[in-house]
Amino acid sequence: MNDSSNVDLRSRPVETEAEEPSVFSERRELVTSFLWLFIPVSLILAGIFYAFSNQTQKYELQTALIREEAALNNASQLTSLIFVQKLSDLFVLAEGEVLRAYLHEKNLKNWVRVAREFSLFARRKPKYMQIRYLDNQGMEIIRINNLEGEQEIVPRSQLQDKSGRYYFKESYQLNQGAIYISPLDLNVEKGVIEQPIRPTIRFATPVVDGYGEKRGVLIINYDPDELLQRIEEIFITRLGQAVMLNSDGYWLLGKPEDELWGFMYGREETFKDDHPEVWSAMESSDKGSFFSDDGLFVFQKTYPMDMSKQGTLENIEFSELEEPGQRRVGERHWIYLSHISKNKIDELTLKRLVVAAATYLMLFFVTALISLFFARNSVQKKLAYRQLKEFATTDALTGLSNRRELEKVGEREFRRAQRFNRELSVMMLDLDHFKQINDTHNHTMGDEVLRHVVDILANVTRGQDILFRYGGEEFLMLLPETHEKGAKFLASRICALVADNAYENEHVRIPVTISIGVGTIEAGDKSYHEILIRADQALYQAKRTGRNRVVVYDDSIADIKPID
Repeated sequence: MNDSSNVDLRSRPVETEAEEPSVFSERRELVTSFLWLFIPVSLILAGIFYAFSNQTQKYELQTALIREEAALNNASQLTSLIFVQKLSDLFVLAEGEVLRAYLHEKNLKNWVRVAREFSLFARRKPKYMQIRYLDNQGMEIIRINNLEGEQEIVPRSQLQDKSGRYYFKESYQLNQGAIYISPLDLNVEKGVIEQPIRPTIRFATPVVDGYGEKRGVLIINYDPDELLQRIEEIFITRLGQAVMLNSDGYWLLGKPEDELWGFMYGREETFKDDHPEVWSAMESSDKGSFFSDDGLFVFQKTYPMDMSKQGTLENIEFSELEEPGQRRVGERHWIYLSHISKNKIDELTLKRLVVAAATYLMLFFVTALISLFFARNSVQKKLAYRQLKEFATTDALTGLSNRRELEKVGEREFRRAQRFNRELSVMMLDLDHFKQINDTHNHTMGDEVLRHVVDILANVTRGQDILFRYGGEEFLMLLPETHEKGAKFLASRICALVADNAYENEHVRIPVTISIGVGTIEAGDKSYHEILIRADQALYQAKRTGRNRVVVYDDSIADIKPID
């Protein structure tokens, strides 16, 4: 192995053979898109200037439409990204070891540990107004109030029965790993809307013990103020009057306060009552525009409860419960809508006609501005797509590729090795006694140890080797063009380096060791999974025979069963 070829595996995206280049230059893309627009437009603009003058209103409408659609789409993408983050936080708490310990031994000491963990989490996540654990009967067992940056562990005597609330009824019926997301409404305490009003979204998931038995529900009350403010900032820059509606047509944003949240106060007036023809057009599509006597309406629906419409999140299912009078969770949506009045359109048309003569003299300048505008939109969309794609295939903690990416890359490398009769090895790596590190220190320190080990791995592997986070404290490394002897040499080096380089900071020193199993491609293999299975069996043998060692698979360990 040549150290001079080392690279940081966390910064190197995994590429497929037909995939676009991994290096994305925003400036280069902007220049390219700009030139593709500017050069042809500048050549033909003079010839179509007279026709342009006669089509001023149509041009204004089209330009306004593109701008409004781009802004509303940005608001929708922003919603999607924020929701994905919150769902990840929900499972961090629901599947935590501290809560699980309480479920198995419900004493005061364990109750306090859970309450403190929730309180610490709330401190780090100031937008979570409440974090609650409810038992099977809907009774609050632990509740953390997070008000103005101050965390309050609510005494047991003040905990409330929430068995009658809709969010408990729906979330408790779910299976393990499923989630429920409430509509965006106002927080209600003891049957009364809290004043001043506090918009709230509730994320909930069933809590199960170590035996898979459902033991209640974990609920996070999220304050969407950050989301609403950022959407409002997008609205302010719009040409038209922008509003946010829920799926029943009630105003959530963009109107005077006395017209918002009408469904919470029993008011019947909605957008669909004011503009029935526009509402009818919006019911049949997720996005689009509508022209009426009142002007131009541009709309974009976002589905915060349906990940199939906004991306994916691994290992999550969604509630599809349906009760009389209630909308299925996957069908709930918000509507971002911009209205440009007819007077506004006429005003824009008049201004364009006045400026037409000057525009001709500034022909190339105007052409450059228009080209730059469209080029920026194009680059922003490409950049957003790449960011969403990277999020779906990258482990957030370590920066490594995840198991979803492994399925694609592993099969690709296996087929390549078969086709060209090349070597291919797989290493399974597992940190020894990692649970003790989490239990002795904390999960945050455990995360630091994981990143420390990833740094070591990145510094000793070759550029063509591909490292994945397989799950928890377990990693997998694909070694193309590497035979058994070379894989064993690299594994032994990694094992020694991890043992010799304990994690240290100014407060603590934590020794770490790692066990490694090695498997190599064989003539009869039909997929890379067969190599992985052999490497996994070798890893179990390394664990069984004392840990902190490397075991290469051979037939003598083929029938060895996994250890706990």
